[in-house]
Amino acid sequence: MRQKIIDWLLEGDPAVRWQAYRDLLNDEKYKTEQQRVAKEGWGQRLLSYQETNGLWANSYYSPKWTSTHYTLLLLKKLGLPSENKGARKACKVLLERGLC
Repeated sequence: MRQKIIDWLLEGDPAVRWQAYRDLLNDEKYKTEQQRVAKEGWGQRLLSYQETNGLWANSYYSPKWTSTHYTLLLLKKLGLPSENKGARKACKVLLERGLC
């Protein structure tokens, strides 16, 4: 039964696969899978909505769940690698202008 569940998780989004490899299988493949979060599936889709100014929903904190703050939190939970250029751009905007 355990293997069926693991197989099912490994069929999912990269945001799920990398965590299954790391946490359930203790497999170094998680590093490769985690890099896919920005290029495939949920992570890629969220990144595609980022505006040229670095924000999501053209705001810092509101509307809830679609603003930059919440989108970055979700991307972090999905496992977006910290070196992602889009995420770094958004963080820079938040630090320079969003916390005023």
